[in-house]
Amino acid sequence: MRHETPVQVWETDIPLFSRMMLTQWSLVIAATALLMAMLLGTVFAAEGEWDALPPTLGMIGAVSGGLWLFGILVMAVLFRGRYRVRYTLSKQGLRCDTLDQVAKKANRLAIGLGVVMGKGQLLGAGLIGISRESEEVNWSGAFQARFDQIHHTILLRNGWRTLLWVQCTSENYTEVAEQIARRMTRRQTASRLAKNSPLPAYLGRSLLVLLACAPLFPLADEYEVSLFLPIFTLCFALAMVWLINLFGWVVLGGLALQIALVILAQFEERQSYFRPGEVYRAYEVLGGDDFELFLLAGIGAAILIWLCHGALRGRWLAALIGDHGDRGN
Repeated sequence: MRHETPVQVWETDIPLFSRMMLTQWSLVIAATALLMAMLLGTVFAAEGEWDALPPTLGMIGAVSGGLWLFGILVMAVLFRGRYRVRYTLSKQGLRCDTLDQVAKKANRLAIGLGVVMGKGQLLGAGLIGISRESEEVNWSGAFQARFDQIHHTILLRNGWRTLLWVQCTSENYTEVAEQIARRMTRRQTASRLAKNSPLPAYLGRSLLVLLACAPLFPLADEYEVSLFLPIFTLCFALAMVWLINLFGWVVLGGLALQIALVILAQFEERQSYFRPGEVYRAYEVLGGDDFELFLLAGIGAAILIWLCHGALRGRWLAALIGDHGDRGN
């Protein structure tokens, strides 16, 4: 019977200027730019400010390009083109721990600056960085392995993205690859992977969120309700799709508050209609000339409530939550 090492530990450097890493960095920047374009595009389109779209998209492109270049400079100057990590391969799974002290200090500095300066982007980036300082996948999860002997890498992927990048050394690649393949086969890890990628479903729900939230902006403008509420609802609805299902409660709260404020403004505007002994049509009281806007907003609200109901009842999982399940966590 072949002896199997219970635990195997090794330290190595992840090359930051490899084709794979640069591709991932470029995709992150592209996804961020696309998200900002979708958010701002929805706001401007809902408000009918089509002339503002081209310069806004140009600004997003310029900022995204600057962020991409800044990231390259950080990789070159601070990290010197490499990122130190430690891997632990065991019977339960595979864990990757960050050893690079520059990265750890940068994450904590981002959190501190984000709190002091009130910058949500810095705070979020720092929190995400800390959450990724230790990543783990278990063989009880649902993923497949892609082996690259030339670059000594193994990518553990679920249905739509890489869950863990395993960087081996030239000396241990063969042994690590054999152990991963053997343990995944024994636990039937790849067999639990869904046949179809969940990405189209995530994108479809995101599109539904954008369409559903679009009428909330002209409605807020018409009745002088703060635009913060539809923006708040839109952002948390997208976060519900991609991050955490429980954000559905926040979406419902924001939606209910905006509806209440609009109805209050509407009744205050039309309170002169209510006279003793007279009954007026709901069309006149609850819409009048704005009936079409109310109808579209009502349809959008119904779509958001339906999405929130499905998320909160667990009928579908947010992308991040689904990834945790695929990791076997």
